[in-house]
Amino acid sequence: MRGGGAMKPAAMLIVELENAQSQRDSRMDSISYARERRRPVEQGGSSRDAQAVPQPPVSTSDRDRRSPEPRPSSSSDGFFQTPPRILNQLVDDIALQRALDLFLPDDVRETVLPDLRAFGDTVISKTVLDQVSDAEKNLPYLRPFDAWGRRQDELVTSEGWRKLSALGVKEGMVSIPYENEYLQYSRTYQFLKYLVWCGSAVWTTCPNQMTDGVAALLRKHLTDKSLAPQTRQALQSAYARVTARDPDFVWTTGQWMTERQGGSDVSQTETLATYAPDKSEKDAESTGSDGVALGDWLVNGFKWFSSATDSQMMVFLARTPTGISTFMAPMRRVVGKDHISAWPLQDVKTELNGVQIQRLKNKLGTKALPTAELVLNNTRAHLIGEDGKGIKEMATVLNISRIHNGLTATGFWGRGLSTIRAFARVRKVGLKPLWTKPAFARTLAKMHVEYKANVLLGIFVISLLGVAEQSEIAQFHESTGSSKSFPKAHATRLIPNADAAQHLFRLLAPVLKGVSGKTAIGGLQECMECMGGVGYLESEDMQFNLARLFRDANVIPIWEGTTDMMADDVRRVVFGKTSQEVMSAMDAWVKKVLADSIPECASHAQSLQGMWKEWQGIVHTYRLEEFQLNARSIMGKLSDVVMGCLLVSDASRDRDTIAIDFVDAWFAFRDLTPSASPSAGKFEEIVARDLRVVFGREGPQQPAARL
Repeated sequence: MRGGGAMKPAAMLIVELENAQSQRDSRMDSISYARERRRPVEQGGSSRDAQAVPQPPVSTSDRDRRSPEPRPSSSSDGFFQTPPRILNQLVDDIALQRALDLFLPDDVRETVLPDLRAFGDTVISKTVLDQVSDAEKNLPYLRPFDAWGRRQDELVTSEGWRKLSALGVKEGMVSIPYENEYLQYSRTYQFLKYLVWCGSAVWTTCPNQMTDGVAALLRKHLTDKSLAPQTRQALQSAYARVTARDPDFVWTTGQWMTERQGGSDVSQTETLATYAPDKSEKDAESTGSDGVALGDWLVNGFKWFSSATDSQMMVFLARTPTGISTFMAPMRRVVGKDHISAWPLQDVKTELNGVQIQRLKNKLGTKALPTAELVLNNTRAHLIGEDGKGIKEMATVLNISRIHNGLTATGFWGRGLSTIRAFARVRKVGLKPLWTKPAFARTLAKMHVEYKANVLLGIFVISLLGVAEQSEIAQFHESTGSSKSFPKAHATRLIPNADAAQHLFRLLAPVLKGVSGKTAIGGLQECMECMGGVGYLESEDMQFNLARLFRDANVIPIWEGTTDMMADDVRRVVFGKTSQEVMSAMDAWVKKVLADSIPECASHAQSLQGMWKEWQGIVHTYRLEEFQLNARSIMGKLSDVVMGCLLVSDASRDRDTIAIDFVDAWFAFRDLTPSASPSAGKFEEIVARDLRVVFGREGPQQPAARL
């Protein structure tokens, strides 16, 4: 698993994977375009082309010399913007290339890179973008009754939504870390792929992220040797389905906690669960849609916001006489005694498992995602974990879901920046390329520097999870009698051991969601502004529809806990039972990273040391009330320390000049004031640096930015 000797970085490997024909095609396109521009109107060119060709003067005198007669534009004549060519992000995105090299060892990177590169082409293909368009145009709707007035609650989704969901399943958006082929690096691989996927997934990632969290919860409980046989069978069947890659076999799952009294306050849950192992004749004859017996609990209540309503399984909170508990149930139940002989599932008659869909929510964004109000009416369910400990059980699901949220935000922003880079390469203002405008280049540079910092933070946090969960994975395979064996997770360059990973993960998971969710919204707004009016359009040409990404991103700071709630979670960790262990792990990590920094980053490392000491001082001197009052800004200061350390670590790894540019620019953008008046030489140097951090070493004239 470990890399052997010096090997090629991701950018060089990507270049080798590039098809040489595409480069020839690009050159031929440029030649053809130039010839077309020179072609006069009589030969088929446009009137604007003709204006570009000087006309012979009628007379040699100044009085008689005149320009070609101007012609008005029309719907088919005049200027038309050359469409930007959106590139594969693995080729064009410096941040992703650097993350590949920083967080994956050489052998793993070389193994997964062809899959990532191919998937990067897939997500921007016409087929997938047409599916995105279909999902956005043909929104989900509800058929509550059949023609004869019988209640059916049939949820109808678009073909585009279903095909995108199936693509995510086949590509392993949930299954990769549970296959665990690359040990602790499996999570890193999963989310590098996820970042590329988000821009085309139209929030099919919502059921993916909840399914990921539920899979981890099921895996944890399947290591419990005291499980009742019926419960074990139900959990094993569900686990096999939620971690599958076969769209005809897989289950996705909803995670339903929110009720009318509030999204984050689950302590007042009004859904009630009653233990009822003595089943009616109908219940005794029925099974879940996987053929497994229904649970021994009857659940009744109302769920106010329930995303992934088209899932095949549900995990939710309900109150028992002991307290709030976590339950699992199939969404549908098989009707009739002879259901097993009628397998596969599409040939089996099923009905909703005590669920009524009251209505679908009308939302600002995520419109292709069916979010509903649900009535649970004698839903048959299985208890997961200890009765009365449901909030603690749900923490496993929430932590993973929150990481998905934070990286979804970054993935949206990455797609937006990919679009803007393509636009900047072809757009001209005053006969000059748009990227030659220093103010525009500076705006792009600020976004790209902040985006890279968010990418590194996100992949670092998910790498922490990848290390921390390895012991549980090994225990799971041992307890289930699996033939797979996994060696103990070894230390990585940025993660010293599993204990440190666990402590850092608990502290930084809410930071990732709280900071990245807000940052991406501002970044996507800036992307729309960079493209002008076209950026504001709800275009059916989905590769240029930045408005969709912007409105979809706005749910992220709300869903699974608001920004202030994430900041309060940081407070809970800092003042919690493991505070000393967490702070010690964080202190050791910062010192280790900065100790390994190169001389070119020495001043920045010193600044980061000061920032970290300041944050430690806040933790040690603030009263609880002071911390609560300033929790959001305190969380932001911590994210600055971690992002700065990661940028320095990336530059120190190979002394890449552009990686050093990113570090310099990240600090400059935090300290720069409008009154700064650099000398002419300094000004040119800054502009050149801005262009390098956006387009890479080869510059904006090249079809792709490569390190």
